[in-house]
Amino acid sequence: MSQNRKFQDARVLLFDTEPANLRATRAALFEIGFREIESVQTFKDLTKHISHGDYDLIIAEVHNAGGGVADLIKKLRTGDVGVNPFAVLIATSWDREIENVRQLVDAGIDDLLLRPYSTKCMSSRIHAAVTARKGFVVTGDYVGPDRRSEADRKNSAELFHPPNTLKNSAEGNPNAPISHEKDIEAARQKMSRERIRTLAMRIIVAVELKISDPETGGSIDPEEIDGLARELRRRLRGRGSPDAIELASALVEITTEALEPDSDPEKQLRLIKELALGTYTAFADGDSLERSDGEVERTVGVLRGKLQEQSVQDWRRELSCAT
Repeated sequence: MSQNRKFQDARVLLFDTEPANLRATRAALFEIGFREIESVQTFKDLTKHISHGDYDLIIAEVHNAGGGVADLIKKLRTGDVGVNPFAVLIATSWDREIENVRQLVDAGIDDLLLRPYSTKCMSSRIHAAVTARKGFVVTGDYVGPDRRSEADRKNSAELFHPPNTLKNSAEGNPNAPISHEKDIEAARQKMSRERIRTLAMRIIVAVELKISDPETGGSIDPEEIDGLARELRRRLRGRGSPDAIELASALVEITTEALEPDSDPEKQLRLIKELALGTYTAFADGDSLERSDGEVERTVGVLRGKLQEQSVQDWRRELSCAT
């Protein structure tokens, strides 16, 4: 362990259903320098500790975990559960299936350690989370490290650097306990605002594509747009102005009506677009939804190209990357 890294005060949550693996990982963490380690062996206890505990580092074994670890991590990252959505998250697993790995990455983990691994390997990953942690991005359904390509990064979600309480502990910052709550709350507010913006943007982009290119846009299911509208309304409750919440409720009424077989699609699509834009404008106190001129048009073009190239089942993923 590097002498200038002091982890003895860092708060760690360790989860593994296998007692032998739990003991081995705990011993490795102790060797690296950690002392404040809470260990749990059931998914129920993991959920309880993540929901109510404040941790700098969470290490969770996902193989045969008996619960939705990826879903729980995603809820922590998006601020739906827990105290610190920006804790360093490292998943461990024996499972090398691509789809399972993708679920963890999409949940917002910092790193994945495939078993078997050495203490040296774990130490290097933890030190990387301290010295070279990736910036975060926020989209409508993802909060976590930025793993986009340069092409996807253009005209896309902005990077931000969330509080890293593990780094504060490692560097022995005496003011960290006092300041980190304020930093986390400020980052939460930034994250919430960006999620609301990207939800509104995703609705507008999807609707614009359905209007401007019905053949390609027809691949987008109206139920997906309705789901985005409901998520936008939910995110605004407790955060947005009364006007924004009222507009979001009207938006949901229209997206629900658009699911009816006898609806007027074009009229409703245009109203959906206007309400989504109005909702964000009311929430952002008049600020524009677009960060740059023509952002909506460029994003529509990105989505059109990707929808034409691949299965419609991936449209939400690609729209998240695009916005």
